[in-house]
Formats: sequence, C-alpha cells, structure tokens
Amino acid sequence: MKLRKLVSILGLTAALSLAAACGQNEGSTEQNQESTETEENGGALEAAPEDTEGTEEAAGEDAAAGQQEDGAVSEAPVKISGVIKEVGEDTITVDNQSENASSGEIILTIDPENTVLADGQTGLPVTLADVAEGSFEAYLGPAMTMSLPPHSTPYVVVVNLPEDGAAPQYAVAAEELVLEDGYYTLKATDGRTYTIPEDVEIAPFRTRNIVTLQDLTAGRACLIWLDENETAVKLILLEGTPGMPGETAQEETAQEETMQEVPAQEETAQE
Repeated sequence: MKLRKLVSILGLTAALSLAAACGQNEGSTEQNQESTETEENGGALEAAPEDTEGTEEAAGEDAAAGQQEDGAVSEAPVKISGVIKEVGEDTITVDNQSENASSGEIILTIDPENTVLADGQTGLPVTLADVAEGSFEAYLGPAMTMSLPPHSTPYVVVVNLPEDGAAPQYAVAAEELVLEDGYYTLKATDGRTYTIPEDVEIAPFRTRNIVTLQDLTAGRACLIWLDENETAVKLILLEGTPGMPGETAQEETAQEETMQEVPAQEETAQE
C-alpha cells in the first residue's frame, strides 16, 4: 500500500511538473509574440516620421505651387486711391485710403519712361510740375519695398480727378475685342469686363496718331471713362503693356515721323 501511495504521489508530482513546464513555454511563447509585435509596431512608429516628412514635403510642394499661382494673379495691377500729400522731384507721397496694398503713406516713384501720369478729366499727359495736392488713383505693380513708408513705382497715376464723376479705369486687354450688336466687349487681365460702343471717343496717349478700337489688341493698355450704366464713353489708348509703355511709345513716335515724312517726299517729287 505504501509503495502504491508513493508511486501515485510521484506520478502526480511529475504531472504537475510537466503542466508547469508547459505553462512556462506557453507564457514564453506569448511573451515572444508580444515582443515581436512590439518590435514591429516600434518599427512602424519609427518609420512614421519618414512618412510625415514625405507628407510635409508634398504639402510644401503644394504650397509652393499655390504661391506660384497666387504670384501669377498678383501680377495684375493693384489699384489704390487717396490723397496726394507732397510732390517731390521724381516722387509723389500719397495717403493710401483704400484697402489695397499698404494703407497710409506710400511714396510713388515716377519713372518717366514707364509710368503713365495722366489728367483724370482730359486724359492728357501731365508732368510732376502739374501735379497738385488732391485726390488721386494709382495702379501699382507687384514690387513694393518693405521700408516705412513703402516705395513703389506705379504703372499709372491719375490726378486732377473730376469732383462730380468717376475717375477713369485702367485696363489691360486680356484678349481681342468681341463685337456684338454694335458694342465691343473688353475682357481685362484683372477679370473685369467692359462694354464699349463702336462709336466711343478714342484717342492716343502722348502721340497724334489716329487710333481705333482695332488697335486695342491683347496686351494693350488703356484708360476708360464709364457712365452711370458702366458703359465706356471715352477711351485713351496707352503705349504698350504695364511697366513697358516706353517701347511702344518709341514705335508710335517713329510711325508718326514716318507719316510726316511721306507728305514732304510727295511735295518734293511734285516740285
């Protein structure tokens, strides 16, 4: 009996030992699996910054593309208006009272070759000596200094504005004019659309050449006076495109001189 009990006890002990060993192996296996999963997750977490960097780079490229697109739009002239405070030798200091550009004091540098300085009532060219304190409108290019006050070289400055009427609008043709039912449609580079009658009053700026609406081709600039119905009543055709009117001015001056030479040659031939 004692021997049987001893054998039973030994067998039970062996079974318990075996069960404990199996339990340890399973626990070790689970720990190994958890460790493996942790390492894999850790690797994924370590790889995450690389993905983030890639996302940031992609976002940066998108932002740069947006800036380029915005830059393209920003090249359209910026219209400001307000009061002339002081006129210098080659500058006009103004108080910009519009919400465009930098509000407050701005110094406009007048470039004789590239800045159109026009009378707001007649459309005739004026000099700095003709400019007096009063209201103005100006169209600026994209470049403006970060100084205080900021400086900018405008495309167009309109002075001597009519007291009881609107100032002329500066427009650059984005495409050829379209004629329909006696009216031309002018689409400008700033997105505005103008209605111009066939018989509108039109004249050149700084020259005596004969011009027509057919001369208002894509890229050509003009000043437009509008009535209460937003229909053009007067148009001054400027020389060239924004920032580069001087080149066309020289061409038109040469054409004008050629036109003057032709009658002189004909008179000489008749004599």
